[in-house]
This record gives sequence, structure tokens and C-alpha cells, in this order.
Amino acid sequence: MEPFDSYPKGGRKLLGKPKNNSNCRHGYGLELSKTTGQTSCAYCGVSFTDDYYHWLLMTVDHVVPRMEAKRLGIPEKRYEDVTNLALACCGCNGFNNQFKIPEGRQKPKTLSAFYDLRDWVFEKRKFIIERRRIREKQYFKDTWQE
Repeated sequence: MEPFDSYPKGGRKLLGKPKNNSNCRHGYGLELSKTTGQTSCAYCGVSFTDDYYHWLLMTVDHVVPRMEAKRLGIPEKRYEDVTNLALACCGCNGFNNQFKIPEGRQKPKTLSAFYDLRDWVFEKRKFIIERRRIREKQYFKDTWQE
């Protein structure tokens, strides 16, 4: 499942927490890019390497959000691992940054179950973000291009 297919070991084996905490563009985001091969937003595909201004948009997204992982009792070593992170533009990361996992979902007991949850969350968030982008583009058009 994109973007995780390009991660080492198919994105389904723990790789550890990023080591460089300085900032996204110089530290953990760059480290994530070098580890996974990602150079664009996992949600909309905007390239972070084609243009200086696009590079400034780069953020790192916790696919299974930290607060939701804590609420479900998921160990920190899983939700802070590189395999739960994806490069995202600031727009996509902000569009659905407060994603809530439905109450009925159980704590994933195995690493494989955690990755299944991550993939499910990614697909749900990607769909929500795509719909939000459509609305935002229309708003932009109506507001600035009248």
C-alpha cells in the first residue's frame, strides 16, 4: 500500500524512531525521506524536491495520530516508528490532523494488526483529505478568481 510499499521491508517491520530531531526539513523529515524514498506528499503527491517553495511545505505526519495511539494503548515504539510516519504537505497534514479512530476499534495486539490499522487510517484520511482539497479549491476559486 502506497506510500508504505516503498519503505524498507514493505513498511511492515519496525525501523526505529527518527534520530535527528532538529526540524522537519533539515532533520527528521529529511531522514524519513532518505529512509523511505518519499519525496512528495503521501496524500496529494506534491513534490518537495522540485521547487524551494514546495520544500517549505514539507511536514511529517503520524498516520495513526499520537493521541489516538495513546488512547488505544498502542506502545510508543510503534506509533513513533518511521513506519507510522509519512511526508505530507502542510495543507494535507492540517486538513485532517485531529482524526479520531472509532470507539469500537480494539487495541491492535500484534505488530501486523497495528500495520493493518495504520493502512486503514491512511486510506480513511486520504479520502477525507481529497474531499477537503476539492472544497478548498472551490473556495479559492470563488474567493480569489472571481
